[in-house]
Amino acid sequence: MLFALLLVLFMTGSATAQYFGQNKMRYKKLNFKVYDTPHFNIYYYLKNDSVMRWLAKEAEVWYDMHQQVFQDTFIRKNPIILYNNHPEFQQTTAINGEISVGTGGVTEAFKQRVVMPLMQINQQTRHVLGHEMVHAFQYRVIMEGNDSTRLENIGNIPLWMIEGMAEYFFIGKKDAFTAMWLRDAYLHKDIPSLKQMTEQSYDYFPYRYGQAFWSFIGSTYGDTVIMPLFYETAKYGYEFAMRRVFGYDAQTMSTLWRNSIEQAYRNLGKDTTTRPIGINLINARNAGSMNVSPSISPNGKYVVYLSEQDLFSIDLYLADASTGKRIRKLGSKLTNKDIDEFSFLESAGSFSPDSRKFAFSVFSQGKNKLMIVDVETGNPVLVEAMGDIVEFANIAWAPDGETVVFSGLVEGQSDLYTYNIKTKELKQLTNDPYSDYQPNYSKDGKYIVFSTDRVALQGDSRSVDIPMNLALYEVATGKIVNIDVFPGANNLNPHFAANGEDIYFLSNADGFRNLYRYNLSSATVERMTDYFTGISGITEYSPAISISDNDEIVYSFFKKKTYDIYKAKLSEFTPERVDPQYVDMTAAILPPNIDRGVNVVNRNLMNFNVFERISDEQITNIPYSPKFKLDYLANAGIGMSVGSRYGAGISSGVQGQFSDILGYNQIFAALNINGEIYDFGGQVAYINQRSRWNWGGAISHIPYMTGFSVYGYEDFGYGNEPAVSTYIIRSFQTQAEAFVAYPFNRSHRFEVGGAIARYGYRVDKWRQSYYFGYGDRQKISNEEASQLGFGNLDPFVIQQVNAGFVGDNAVFGLTAPLQGFRYRIGAEQYFGDYNFSAINIDLRKYNRYNPVTLAARFYSYMRVGNDSKALYPLYIGYPYLIRGYESGNVDVTGNVGFEQLSGAKMAVANFEIRIPFTGPEKLAVIKSGLLFSDLNFFVDGGVAWDKVQYDNATPNQSGTKDFRPVYSAGVSLRVNLFGAMILEPYYAIPFQKTKSKFGTFGLNFAPGW
Repeated sequence: MLFALLLVLFMTGSATAQYFGQNKMRYKKLNFKVYDTPHFNIYYYLKNDSVMRWLAKEAEVWYDMHQQVFQDTFIRKNPIILYNNHPEFQQTTAINGEISVGTGGVTEAFKQRVVMPLMQINQQTRHVLGHEMVHAFQYRVIMEGNDSTRLENIGNIPLWMIEGMAEYFFIGKKDAFTAMWLRDAYLHKDIPSLKQMTEQSYDYFPYRYGQAFWSFIGSTYGDTVIMPLFYETAKYGYEFAMRRVFGYDAQTMSTLWRNSIEQAYRNLGKDTTTRPIGINLINARNAGSMNVSPSISPNGKYVVYLSEQDLFSIDLYLADASTGKRIRKLGSKLTNKDIDEFSFLESAGSFSPDSRKFAFSVFSQGKNKLMIVDVETGNPVLVEAMGDIVEFANIAWAPDGETVVFSGLVEGQSDLYTYNIKTKELKQLTNDPYSDYQPNYSKDGKYIVFSTDRVALQGDSRSVDIPMNLALYEVATGKIVNIDVFPGANNLNPHFAANGEDIYFLSNADGFRNLYRYNLSSATVERMTDYFTGISGITEYSPAISISDNDEIVYSFFKKKTYDIYKAKLSEFTPERVDPQYVDMTAAILPPNIDRGVNVVNRNLMNFNVFERISDEQITNIPYSPKFKLDYLANAGIGMSVGSRYGAGISSGVQGQFSDILGYNQIFAALNINGEIYDFGGQVAYINQRSRWNWGGAISHIPYMTGFSVYGYEDFGYGNEPAVSTYIIRSFQTQAEAFVAYPFNRSHRFEVGGAIARYGYRVDKWRQSYYFGYGDRQKISNEEASQLGFGNLDPFVIQQVNAGFVGDNAVFGLTAPLQGFRYRIGAEQYFGDYNFSAINIDLRKYNRYNPVTLAARFYSYMRVGNDSKALYPLYIGYPYLIRGYESGNVDVTGNVGFEQLSGAKMAVANFEIRIPFTGPEKLAVIKSGLLFSDLNFFVDGGVAWDKVQYDNATPNQSGTKDFRPVYSAGVSLRVNLFGAMILEPYYAIPFQKTKSKFGTFGLNFAPGW
C-alpha cells in the first residue's frame, strides 16, 4: 500500500508543502532580540524593558528554586522564547502544530525551549514561567543528567507525574482551586487510583490530581524523595518505581493517598449535602459537560454561555433563561469566517442594556476582535479590532448602550479600556504595571468595579502568590479606590447589583469558592453561598457569575468534574454576615495538612520574594543568532527478508529535522530503503516560515514500486507449463522542486510551485511454476514491457509548474473527518520531453447529524494534451479510490480489466455513512477507552478513460465506447491504533464482474478521506 500511495503522489506530483491541512497563520514578522542572563537566553520583542527585566529576574529565581529539588545544573543556557500575548504565541514557529487557546505555554524536548506568552494577569505569567521551567529541568535530567536514562524514558512517566510535578513546584500545597477538585472527588466517591490517573487521563485531569499526589508525597515523605521517584519511574515505570523507592506497590500508595484525602475532608466540618441554590438551567442533559462563562440578559429573558455540547468545538449558545432550552448558536468557528476560536478559558461577554445585542471577544486573524451579534437573529452587527490591543477579554456594556469596557494586554501590561461603538473612540482608563481585570459598570454608569493585583504588588508579601483584590474606578475623575475586603484572597468576577450599592463577587477567602456580597455604604460583607465544591469556571480566573437588572443570578457550578449553570433569584439566598478582614485558607491546603519530611518546595514558595534577584548588570543584550541545530533524529527500525520467491530484501530508514532557535528555517532529511538496492531513496527539504508567505524546496530521489500477477504458460526448460508471472515495475523519480504558499486564513490558501524531474524505469518478471513451485527472475527491457501493455517506459526529463487553491476546515473524529469541508482545485503544466496539462479537482464535504456523518467526495485528475497518454496510466482500482477492484480481484478475461480501470483521465465519487463505533462516550455508539473505531457504509464509483470513442458508429448505433464506469458498495471498520496508524478492513461488493462472486475483503492503511 505504501507504494500505491507513492504512485498517487507521482501521478499528481505537485511541488507543494501539503495536499490538505489547515494553516498555521503568521500575520506579521516579529523581530526578536536576546537577553542574556546567567542561565538563560531570553528571546523577546517586547518594548517594555521593565517587564522584560522583571521576567529575566523571575526566571533566575525559578532556576534557583527548582535546582534545589532537581539537584541539577544547566550545562548550557536554556532558551526562553517570549511572545507579547496569546494570539501571537499561537503563531509560533518554534513549536510545530496548532497551539490552542487553552495552552498556556510549551516546553519542547529537543532544545528544551520554553515557549510562552505574557498573560493578562501577572500571577498567570509567573505561573506559566515557573511551570514550564520545571519541564526544562525534567527534560535535562532525563537526557543529560544520568547515563542510564535518555529521552525515550519520558514515555515511561505518566502525564500526571510530569504535569502534576510542574504544578506542585509552582503552587505548592496551598491551592483552593485544586482542593475544590479533590473535595468533588471525595464527595462523589471518585478519588482515582494511580492506575486510573495513568490510563484514564481524559477522566482525571493530570494537572490537578497530579499536583495533589505530589503534594501528598512531599508532605508525607519529604520533597527529597521526589527526584528518586522521578528517576526510577523514567527507568522502570511508576509501578516498579514505587516498590524501589517506598517498598510497597502502587495500589498501596493509591490507598494511602485516598485515605489521607478522605480523612482530611471528613474532619473538615463542612456540610457536604448542600444543594446548589436555584434551578439547574444548563447541564449535560440539554447542553454539554462544560458549560461556562454564563451571562444573563438585563431583562432576565436570555442566558448566553460557552459549551462543547456539539463535541468538536467550544461555541457560544443562546438559551431561554427560564427553561434552559437552547435557542441558537451565536457563533461557531466552523460556520463563521470571522471566528478562529473563542476566548473560552477566562473571558465572558455582555448583553447590551436593552438585551438586544451581545458583545464578546473572539480570536480572528491573529488578534482578538470585538464581535457584537443581534440576539434575535444571531447575525453579527460588528466585528472590530481594537487598534494595537492584540489581546483583550471580559467585555462589559455601559448603561449608555454605546460603550463597552474590557481588560486589554499591551506591552506586558493589563489595563482597562473603553470603546464607543458609534464614535469608534478607543480610550485607555488605566496605565500601570498592575493587572486590571474583569471590569463591570454600575447601573448608573458612574463607576467600574474590577479585580486587580495592585494591593498585592504594592505590599511586602514574601509569598509567590499575587492575589487579586477589588477596586472601583470613578469614570468622571479616573480615581481608583481599593475595596478593603479579604486581604490575601483571590477576589474575582465583581458585578454591581441593580441598586448600585451592592457588589457581588467570588472569593476563596475561606479556602472554598463562594459568592459574596459587599455593601459600599456600610463596608460589610455577606456570604451568599456555602458550597462544599464551589462556583467556578475552567480556571480560577474564569468568569462564573452574571446578574440581571432584576437581581437574578446565573452561575457555573462545579460538580462531578463538570460545569452546570444555575439560575437563582436573590430572595433564594440566605446571606450570612462575615468579617471582611478574616481569611482562613485551611480548606485550601491539599491533604495531608502536615509536613513529616524536608519541606523544600513550600518553604521556598512562601519566601519567593526573599530570594535574591540578579542585578541589572547581569542582564545584557546579545546579538540574535539562529543557532541551527538538530531537532531530532529517528530511525524506522530494520527488517530483512530472505528465502522468499522475490529474493532477499531489506527495509530500513532514518529521518531527521534541523531548525533554528525560533523555527523560522527548517530542514528535513530522510533516507529509506524498502526492498533491494534499487529501492533506496532519500529527500532533503527546506521550509522558510519567517513571514506569512511560506516557501521552500526539496531535492529527492524516490523509487515507486507497483506490480501485478498474471496466469499463463511459460517454458522453464521442460516445455510450456502453467505459471504465475509477477511483474514488478519500478519508477525512479529524481527531482528538484520549489513552492510558495500564501494562507488567506486558517482554512484557505493559495499555492504555486515548480519542479524538474527525471524519470527512469526498471521492470522485473518473477516466474513461478504453478504446480511445481520452481521459478526464476528476469529483467525485461523497457521495450518488451511496453509491448506487454505497460505503456512507454523510456526515461525522460520533464519540468512542471503548478498552482492550486486549497481549503480545509474539517474536524476529525476518531479515524476520519466528521464535519466541515475540504477542497483542492489545481492546474499543472508539464513540458520537456513530454508536453501536457493536468487538472486536479478534489471536493469533500462532511455533514454531521449526531451520531451519523454523511461524507461525500468527488475526485478527478485529468491529463490533457498531445502527450497525455505518454506516462504510466492512472489507475482507479486502488482501495483508497474505489474498493473492490484490487489488482488481484480484476478478471482480465471478464468485463473489467486493467485497461478499463486505467487511462489518462480519471473521476471518482465516494459516499459514506460514518458512525463512530467504539470510543469516547459522547461520540461513539459503544463506550471504550482503548479501541477507537468508525463503522462505515460506502458506495464507490468512478471511471478512467483516455477519450470517448465510438467505432463504426452511426447516429442510430451505440457503437463501442472506451468509457466504462465501475461501482461498488460495502462496509468497513476504520480502527485507530493508538494514534500510530489507522487500519481499514473492508468488505466490498463490486457491481461489475470480477474474480470474486460475492465480494472481496481488503485492507487500507490510511485515515478516511
